[in-house]
Order: sequence, then structure tokens, then C-alpha cells
Amino acid sequence: MKILQRLCWVCFSFFLMTFFCFSLMYFSKGSVAFAQSNQALSKSLRVQIERNLKLDEPLWIQYCMWLKNMLQGDFSTSLVTGEKVSLLLIEKLPLSLILGGSAFLIIVLLSLILGILSLYSKSLDFLISLLGIGFLSLPVFSLALLLILFLSAYYPLLPSSGSSDIGMEGDFFNHLKHLILPVSALVFSHLGVFASFVRSTLFDALKQDFVLLGLARGLSIQRIYLHWVLKYSLSPIIAYFSASMVSFVVGIYVVEGVFSYGGIGDLLIKSLIFKDYPVVLAILVLSFLGVLLINFISYCLCFSLDPRRKFE
Repeated sequence: MKILQRLCWVCFSFFLMTFFCFSLMYFSKGSVAFAQSNQALSKSLRVQIERNLKLDEPLWIQYCMWLKNMLQGDFSTSLVTGEKVSLLLIEKLPLSLILGGSAFLIIVLLSLILGILSLYSKSLDFLISLLGIGFLSLPVFSLALLLILFLSAYYPLLPSSGSSDIGMEGDFFNHLKHLILPVSALVFSHLGVFASFVRSTLFDALKQDFVLLGLARGLSIQRIYLHWVLKYSLSPIIAYFSASMVSFVVGIYVVEGVFSYGGIGDLLIKSLIFKDYPVVLAILVLSFLGVLLINFISYCLCFSLDPRRKFE
């Protein structure tokens, strides 16, 4: 019964999210007609282009047409380029997965390392708390612009845009060089908060009775920390990381837009400008399903680590 309720809530959230985003684009200013020409368009020509693309239909008719095609596995074609949306996603998605996966892996590893080290050092514990507050107040796009300013403009050490140089698309090290700044922006913007949560979770685990039991049995501090405290803390840490996935995905899209990285985040921002709703909604659906999958995997991991706990 509980699984059925969750499934119904997921379906309701999905339709509400897509309809809300569709409505925002429908009532927003701008038109896809402006993407078809570099010159100024007359009002009659703009209306004709929108009529040819069936964009003059009422909101609910356009949404139902899109929803019908989407449920059949057809994301339609881009209103700007005329390409199949599925082909665009296949082309752009690997870049976003590499960027997001690299940044998230680094954040997880550094958060765990800093959280464990904070148990041994009060000065490091204070530094983690300070960094958590500092980077939390700094938006990710501001941090990305600061990195470009200092490491690309003032000191031209790293490239500021693109996923590779022209003609170097097959060079692994060139791709790696272009990844450094976007990954750094994502890591710095999330590391402080994640490390602070790991730290507070580990300190909470130290207050549990099993720590006194381990000390009474004569176990070493290292064994208690690594085998008992860390295992006890992993479940809430995994749950928190998965719950933060929405904000992390949004951060990926913002960073891609700032660095013109060429992933689906960059494509999303460009499509929003010209109201290319098939591309926008396809990316949102893909992101929604990805977040659901990650949360399901994290729920299974939390349950396998500690079946006695409840993770709602």
C-alpha cells in the first residue's frame, strides 16, 4: 500500500512539474521565431511562423499534444534546429554525466575525509564549519565567474569555455583540462555544506552507547571510529546526499551555462531563451527520472546498511 501511495505521488509530481514548466514557457515573453532569423521580424511573419509550428493553439491543447507524444516515447523535434530531441540528448548527455559524476565523486570523497579528520582536530573542525557557511552564501554562478576571472582572465592557466579545443575533441588530456574549472566550481559550492553535514553526523554518532561499549571492551579509537561510528553514520549521509541531488543537478546546469560546456545544461539555457519547449521538457523529464533513480538506489543502500532505521 505504501509503495502504491509513493508511486501515485511520483506520477502526480511528474504531471504537475511538466505542466507548470510548460505554462511558464507558454506565458513568458519571446518566441522561437526569433531563432529562425538574425534580422528583425515583422509581427505578421512571427505570427505565421508560430502558426506553422502550431504554437498558436491554447495551452492545454499544446500540453496534451506533447504529453501524448512523450508517453509514446517520442520527444518530438527541436523547434529551433529541427533535429530530433532524442538525438540531441544522446549527443549532449555524456558531457553532463562526466562533469556531474566527476564533481560528485570528488565531493563525496573529500566530505568523508574531512569529516573523519575533524574528529581528530578541533582547528580543522572549525575550518570546515567556517567554509560551510562561507560557500553556502556564495551562489555557484558567482563562484564560477570568479574562477574564470582569476584562472582564465588574469592568469590564463585554464580554458574558460567549451569541453575541448577546436580540433582536439579526441584528446583526453584536453578534455581533462577543460573540466578543471567547471568541476572546481561545483566542488567548492557544495563541499562546505556536505562536509559540515558529515561532521555533524559523525559527532552525533559519537554520542551513541556503542562508543562507550567499545571503549569498555578495550577497542582502539581508530577501530571504533572507522568500523562503528562510520558505519552508523553512512546511512544518513547517503540519504542527505541523495536528497541534495536536485540542487546539485541545478548547479550542473548553471555551471554548464557559465562555461558554455556543451552539455544538456547549456542546451537547456539556450532552449529556454527561444521557448524551445520540446527540448526543455525532455531535459526536465530526464532530470526528474534521474533524480528518482538516484533516490531509489540510495534508499536501497540505506536499508541494506541499517534495516532498523526508517528513511522516508
